[in-house]
Amino acid sequence: MIHIESMTFGYGKRPLFEGLDLNLEPGTAYGLLGLNGAGKTSLLKLLAGALCPQSGTIRVFGEEPWRKKASFLADTIFVPEDPWVPAVKPSAWLDRYAVFRPAFDRERFAALSREFALEEDKLLTRYSYGQRKKFTLAAALASGARLILLDEPTNGLDIPSKSQFRRALAQSVDPDRIVIVSTHQVRDLERVIDPALIVHGGKILFRLGSDLMAERLGAAHVSELSPDVVYAEKDRVGYSALLELGHGTGADDVQAADLELVFNAAIASPDRLKTALSGAQLPPLDPADAAVREYGEKEEAQ
Repeated sequence: MIHIESMTFGYGKRPLFEGLDLNLEPGTAYGLLGLNGAGKTSLLKLLAGALCPQSGTIRVFGEEPWRKKASFLADTIFVPEDPWVPAVKPSAWLDRYAVFRPAFDRERFAALSREFALEEDKLLTRYSYGQRKKFTLAAALASGARLILLDEPTNGLDIPSKSQFRRALAQSVDPDRIVIVSTHQVRDLERVIDPALIVHGGKILFRLGSDLMAERLGAAHVSELSPDVVYAEKDRVGYSALLELGHGTGADDVQAADLELVFNAAIASPDRLKTALSGAQLPPLDPADAAVREYGEKEEAQ
């Protein structure tokens, strides 16, 4: 498991995280969401041992990542948004680098390489950005590591490749493994990541499971604001609204709330979202409230 207690980290005099507490259990693919600069990539690097906390503790399966023990490094893999690859062909990469991971599954890597249509007789440095991403993702998912950290994995992937990656990621969730995916392409992965962790203001603002969101939240296009609206984005003919369920919503055609809409609500009006998730009845919503935005002014999940 991952255990973070009272962790502080920042660059220069500005703390990025201060007194952060977080516990993550194996058997789950966690989504990490936040605005630009919220610290998502830094948190992944802290977990990977590439950065050292300034105070507090981080333990991953009992190890402190920053100590970079060989056993920890063999059991952890981090794929950055723009991954580096050496000037070798895939077969040479396997011979040179996979040996450092005792649990590396060559058969799974070969299957993912075929599914991703990776070229075998080509230097990795000659791959396109999307091909490099697919290669490093295939290597990560076949690594056998118990901690897999992926930063913006769908950036650079075409539509068929995103579908292939979702399938491969779902198959990689294991009772002994923790997968953490940082993404701003929420709709690419919202059916795979569960729960979603929203990072904001140096802390985990929300930990949102799909079951709780399905039970308490819905979405609909409405012509006017009602008390059950948690958050709304105004367009020319009405509002795209996140609704609180369970208190007699009057909206027609209520659908499941997508994670991007929930994220925007978490940033714009966290207290109102907390109330809705608790099951308590919401107070009336003022059109001038921060929870009501003009279309195009919403925060983007980064």
